Amino acid sequence: MRNNFFIGGDLGEKEMTWVSWKKCMSSKKSSVLGIGSIMALNTCLLFKWIWHMLKHPYDLWAIVIKELHGHNGGIFDVPSFTSCYSPWYGIMSSVKTLKQKGIDVLSLCIRKLGNGTSIRFLDDIWCGHQPLKIQFPRVFMLDNDKSCCISSRLTLDDWSNVLRKQPRGGIESHQFSELEQLIGTVELSEHMVSLSHQRVP
Repeated sequence: MRNNFFIGGDLGEKEMTWVSWKKCMSSKKSSVLGIGSIMALNTCLLFKWIWHMLKHPYDLWAIVIKELHGHNGGIFDVPSFTSCYSPWYGIMSSVKTLKQKGIDVLSLCIRKLGNGTSIRFLDDIWCGHQPLKIQFPRVFMLDNDKSCCISSRLTLDDWSNVLRKQPRGGIESHQFSELEQLIGTVELSEHMVSLSHQRVP
């Protein structure tokens, strides 16, 4: 159908094709038209929805998605889908399929802390390559609110109000001191997410 549109023919007509469709879709670096792949275009358009959700998490549609499919819409977690016919399910399935083929489009999203209200302090990956609950398991066990957001912890002056009990000596105190040093220089801003300039292979 796309070829018919390109050569100006109707669906019921057969027009002469002077250049092979494969050459039309090849890269401009090969001295051809570089029209591109429909699949790649569709994938980019689907991924744009994910990027928009991370960029504007307080838009009404984004809030609805998060209510239906969990924190961040299941983008960085295991999503809770009630139906495989959900449009959001289709978007997330496309991203998952690409990752299985070695193309991790989510890795192109650099999550910024923003104002600290959209990323969970202990559960999400935002400082290092693992969630803080994995890096500091003893502190995780002491915290009263294990699903707290970053803003509620970075602004704390007194941790005694949010811990089940004060850290004892040994590994608890050591992990707590390391955590304080790690987050001591973190600053919040208003930017939520950006895209890296890395090319997709």
